[in-house]
Amino acid sequence: MGFTRRQFVKGIAATAAFMGSGFATAHSDTVASKADIEKSIKASFGGGFSLISFSKSGAITQAKIENFGNQYTVTSVNLLDWKIIQSSLSN
Repeated sequence: MGFTRRQFVKGIAATAAFMGSGFATAHSDTVASKADIEKSIKASFGGGFSLISFSKSGAITQAKIENFGNQYTVTSVNLLDWKIIQSSLSN
């Protein structure tokens, strides 16, 4: 019965969202703080990444992150699965 890191993080996040919302279901339209987004990004990409800025438009959260001088723009609908949409490495 092996769990991956991603499964563990998803389980913890779902439990915290469930308990923190008064036992209501968690939706992607809940307001996430900068600390929540940064923790989510570090859980997905690793501890070396830092959050530069973020914005939320509807259900999509977009963030600019940095790692060793390389900057990335990432998006997420649920704050668990992040997709890189732009990278300074391709410049």
